[in-house]
Amino acid sequence: MRTRTGHDFSGYKDNTILRRIQRRMQVLQIDDPTAFYERLRDEPQQVDLLFQDLLIGVTSFFRDPQAFDALESLVIPKLFGGRKPDETIRAWVPGCATGEEAYSIAMLLKENAPRGAASPNLQIFATDIDERALEVARAGRYPATVASDITPKRLKEFFSREDGTYRVSAELREACLFSAHNLLRDPPFSKLDLIACRNLLIYMGPELQEKIIPIFHYALRNNGYLFLGSSENVTRHARLFSTIDKATRIFQKRSEVAAQRLPEFPLAAAARQAVPSTRPRATTGTLQEVA
Repeated sequence: MRTRTGHDFSGYKDNTILRRIQRRMQVLQIDDPTAFYERLRDEPQQVDLLFQDLLIGVTSFFRDPQAFDALESLVIPKLFGGRKPDETIRAWVPGCATGEEAYSIAMLLKENAPRGAASPNLQIFATDIDERALEVARAGRYPATVASDITPKRLKEFFSREDGTYRVSAELREACLFSAHNLLRDPPFSKLDLIACRNLLIYMGPELQEKIIPIFHYALRNNGYLFLGSSENVTRHARLFSTIDKATRIFQKRSEVAAQRLPEFPLAAAARQAVPSTRPRATTGTLQEVA
């Protein structure tokens, strides 16, 4: 998988990986793991299909409405405090899948932004390793069923009906930059006001989670905010983040913490133990040295 796709799942939780391997074996009607391995080796397209199965693209607009309500009341207005019209509010949504969460945050920012020329610019980086999902996100076209997740007011303001679907408005699409990015392999964005990484860390083992949270701390501006999923936390990194709302997993960067040495990329341990390549490594040294 790592050789063919460039993506390393060795740090993901075993149960997550095994369930999807078992699913592919059932589809192929293979009972023996050795036979399945040989099938992957002999038919590279089967590796691609397994890779697609490993991509977990469960998302929706304003998923967990209570959490987004808390984000809107506790965080969004503060992002505009003291910001000048020529400045930019920057957010990052890693693991964005088909884009609904990134567009949800874009709507909250648009609704709370000062009107007219006084409004700062908005820039939302939305990233994933699934190119097919990113294509859907860039197009911004969703089935009519999304209307159940969006208020009538927002539907009217931010969407248009097209051939039985809803298309996200041009102003939202322009605010969101969708790009391929591997959280475990590629250096993060920086000087961010908000990171929304919801329901991605739950699929990773504790070793990877331990490495990712400090990276989020590095990527945020002083006093920037981190928005996690309902089963995710920063408990082991209390010195890096203070809790704004425990129930909805909203945290704030502790700006008094000195910059620390971050792990090298790629984060997955197996990637660093891979068979030596004749190609130079894409990234060496600490994140501060390469950013």
